[in-house]
Amino acid sequence: MSELYHLDADVLPWLPNPHDCVIKTILVDKDNRCISFVFEDDISSNYSIECTKPNVKSLVISYHYYNDVEDYILLKYVKPSLLNRYGGWKCLCEQYIKNGKHDALLNLTKYHLEYKFHHVSYKSLIIELWAKSSIVLQLDVDTVEYEWKY
Repeated sequence: MSELYHLDADVLPWLPNPHDCVIKTILVDKDNRCISFVFEDDISSNYSIECTKPNVKSLVISYHYYNDVEDYILLKYVKPSLLNRYGGWKCLCEQYIKNGKHDALLNLTKYHLEYKFHHVSYKSLIIELWAKSSIVLQLDVDTVEYEWKY
């Protein structure tokens, strides 16, 4: 069952939040028009999903760009240490976007990537993820599609 949400409408939609659900894979389509998060199997065991969709097996969220897929910003919080005294937010995608690769985004799933929450605004979405530290992904999208798999 698919649900389509438009972020370019007069009234912004309420998007379901799969809080603390693990993202199994991240896909970028070959036309560079869409990024998809494929969530773990048996997602309905999480409390954030069990209330709204108790019988769902998995979830795929597709973010459709109105420009190009390379218009995203990926930031990771780095803690201060002996080598990096200041810490703070570090951009992970600058060198990869120039080369046309999405390695920084696609390799996040190696570290038990969890979806925390999102902020919705007009043609924009900010997603907070967690994989050993806080990760922020800003996307310029016009539609978001939730595909619930039963």
